[in-house]
Amino acid sequence: MSFLEPLHARQSVLRREAYERVPVQYVGGPSGPPQQDLIDTVRRIWRHRFMVLAVTAAFAVVAFAVLWRLPSLYVGEAKVEVGVPAVQIFSTDLRFGGGDADTEKVENERIAMQSPELARTVIEQLRLADNPEFAVPDTKPSWWQRLLTFGGLFGASPTQPAQPAQPADAASSAPAAAAAATAAGPGQDTALDAAVPTLPVIPPDDPKMDRITDRLLSRVAVSVEGRSHVLDVDAESVNSALAANIANAFATNYLREQRGDKIKSTDRVMQYLRARIAQLREAVETSEKAAADYRRENGLYEGMTNANVTTQQLTELNTQLVQAQTEKATADAAVQEAEALRHNVAESNSTVPAVLDSPLIQTLKAQQAQAAQTLAEVSANYGPRYPAVIQARNQVADVSRKINAETARIVEGLKRTARTADARYAALTKNFHTSETQMGGVNEKAIRLEALERDATVNQNLLEAMLARAKETIGREQIETPDAKLITAAAPPVSPTYPPKLLIMLLSVCGGLFAGSLAALMRESTDHTFRRSDEIEQATGLPVIAMVPDLKGTTQPSVHVLRKPISGFSESLRKIYVGLQLSEAAQPPKTVMFSSATPGEGKSVLVASLARLLARNGKRIMLIDCDWRAPTLHRVFQRSDKNGLASLLADEGVPLSDVIYNDPLSGVDVIVSGGWNPHSMQLLTSARMRAVLQTFGKNYDLVILDTPPVLVGAEVLQLSRMVDKVIYTVRWGHTRREVALDGLKQLLEAGADIPGLVMSRVDAKRYREFAYSHLNYEYARPSLAQLGG
Repeated sequence: MSFLEPLHARQSVLRREAYERVPVQYVGGPSGPPQQDLIDTVRRIWRHRFMVLAVTAAFAVVAFAVLWRLPSLYVGEAKVEVGVPAVQIFSTDLRFGGGDADTEKVENERIAMQSPELARTVIEQLRLADNPEFAVPDTKPSWWQRLLTFGGLFGASPTQPAQPAQPADAASSAPAAAAAATAAGPGQDTALDAAVPTLPVIPPDDPKMDRITDRLLSRVAVSVEGRSHVLDVDAESVNSALAANIANAFATNYLREQRGDKIKSTDRVMQYLRARIAQLREAVETSEKAAADYRRENGLYEGMTNANVTTQQLTELNTQLVQAQTEKATADAAVQEAEALRHNVAESNSTVPAVLDSPLIQTLKAQQAQAAQTLAEVSANYGPRYPAVIQARNQVADVSRKINAETARIVEGLKRTARTADARYAALTKNFHTSETQMGGVNEKAIRLEALERDATVNQNLLEAMLARAKETIGREQIETPDAKLITAAAPPVSPTYPPKLLIMLLSVCGGLFAGSLAALMRESTDHTFRRSDEIEQATGLPVIAMVPDLKGTTQPSVHVLRKPISGFSESLRKIYVGLQLSEAAQPPKTVMFSSATPGEGKSVLVASLARLLARNGKRIMLIDCDWRAPTLHRVFQRSDKNGLASLLADEGVPLSDVIYNDPLSGVDVIVSGGWNPHSMQLLTSARMRAVLQTFGKNYDLVILDTPPVLVGAEVLQLSRMVDKVIYTVRWGHTRREVALDGLKQLLEAGADIPGLVMSRVDAKRYREFAYSHLNYEYARPSLAQLGG
């Protein structure tokens, strides 16, 4: 909601109804589609395209200058495979071999290849301490010298390119030597060692060497190639041969250090084995002698089972005792079962297992069954006293007596067997306790002997294992190989890798475009003027009646409307008149005042051109210059400013013919401001001024007043209440928004009837950059454009 909206309610109801009947295309002027953020941002940048191009060109020139000063860097690349398994010859090879390489081990090897110790070895091998590219100067250059020569970035001045200290033939043969050293296999380091000169070693705590080492490590990068076990060793230098030599030196010295570490580990193992074997031999002799002496002193002899005689006897008695105990338990159980059955049922003894298993009992059982069957058959045919029945019954009884007698005999045998087992168990128990008593003293001695023998056995086994390990380790340094291999030696690169000139130029251009666009948007954000009709309509709530273009060239606008009455400038003036006519439905306004917020907004030229255009079209127009501070109309119409409005208001008897000037070119009547002074300023707001306006309004079709800016002259606010309508002029792209709104607010608070606004001096070419349409549309036919010229 605009802060002017409460004041808009003061406008007349008739005027609002008139606005509602006026189509938007006639009142509001050119309007565009709704703004879109992206498109609007692009348009904002496009409006300052020359500044954007200038910033981009500046960035490109600076980037080109930097690239011109930057030294070219070459990158030599060597590839080393880690985790190469060694050939297993002995059982101990697993301890010395590299085994499978996992991610952690590959990362550890990558870090080890960038160690300061390895870098110092490379420095000594390639004599980098004497190379200007890596040498540390005695005096540190100032920051501006490093900035000018880029020494702080690359160490070597581009005006003094670094050269390798070694001869050219040695540099060119370095990759082949490195590959040959790796392919030669174990025991062939002599040639490679001979190729490396022996140089004096700088102490590690030397600050100069530390700086050289840091500078070298900053030029070397070791990375893992994908998910493989291959390490890429990249070395940078301003000399291509030196870059390849550094990469190869890091790779070969890394392999050499790995093999050296293995040889040192083997030597340490051999020293340990020799000392341990000597100790074990002495321990074996001591333990065996102690066991033999103890056995001889205590009369202990080894049997067939490697145990003494007393132990063997006790073992045999224990076995017999267990067997006798088992037999005794079995016999006692059988007797107890037979006795229990005999006391319960008379014939139950026949069910004892020993009775059932007897062949005689089985035969008698069969006879008893046959006799019982015969008795049953005879009893079925005869009575109990029949001889055959009695005979059969006697036969059954006889068989039963035999069975009982045999059963009693078997049970008695079981009892005798039980008594025998008890006696044998008692005798064995007595013998066992006797032997156990004898064994008491012997057992302690045997235990001590077994401990001595175990100690001797363990020492013997350890001695044999150590001897086997020592025999396998002897001469191992001759076949020792590193757990890595050089798969690709670095060759001198043909083209430099750094700086990426095309990429830097592309990034500089993109950075310039970004910075230029940002500057354009910042500059656009500082523009607090009105550029489109919808902006001022949204800020004020009033329609824009017309947008008057700014005329280029030497022709004055007031003359242009006479020469080209149907041009875009003339048509915009007609829109002002049409807007005034449509602002009142009952009767068109007779007196109209043109005002603005500040000077220099083209208000006076606008009213002069409008008056001439309407007068040329047959209207009776009166034009009055009320701006006594800076009168303009007398210069436009080229006449004197002596007699004018001031004379008319101060002297009632002055003839109108002396103050009214008729323009011969258009027929418009003009009253200039006249000779004003600060004391006569109140005449503009007097009753006579009101009467003069009413009189002219009856005799002219339109009376136009050119007044001072609202923020300059206070009398404008009173004049706005004496006229029918007030046209408020805002200069396109010049008047600040808050200034224009402040002037408009004062007019509305004074009660001025404002039908709309006019934007003056619109740049037609630049307007297309801010709006979505052209400012004015004209016919392309020259005959129509030149009518009236």
